[in-house]
Amino acid sequence: MPAAWPIAKFLFKLIAPSIPDIISTVSNMRNQQEGIKSQEETLAERFNEIDHTLARQLELIDTLTQQIATIHLILRRTLIISIVTLCLAIIGLALIVY
Repeated sequence: MPAAWPIAKFLFKLIAPSIPDIISTVSNMRNQQEGIKSQEETLAERFNEIDHTLARQLELIDTLTQQIATIHLILRRTLIISIVTLCLAIIGLALIVY
């Protein structure tokens, strides 16, 4: 046992100067881990926001696609009606001329 005290004293003298560095390193590691956790939470919130925005944009695109299809149908019907009207006008003009 008497030999253990000098060894312990030597180890304490060897380790004692680096204890503040160890404490500051551990403190910095904790702060970094907390920062990483907050960044992960912020990133998760951002991903949720982007997902929500994309869902809204897809709904808007779907709505616009339906509206364009409706407009296309209306224009097609208008074209058919105008062609029929033109044909009737030509027939009427032909009847008047002959």
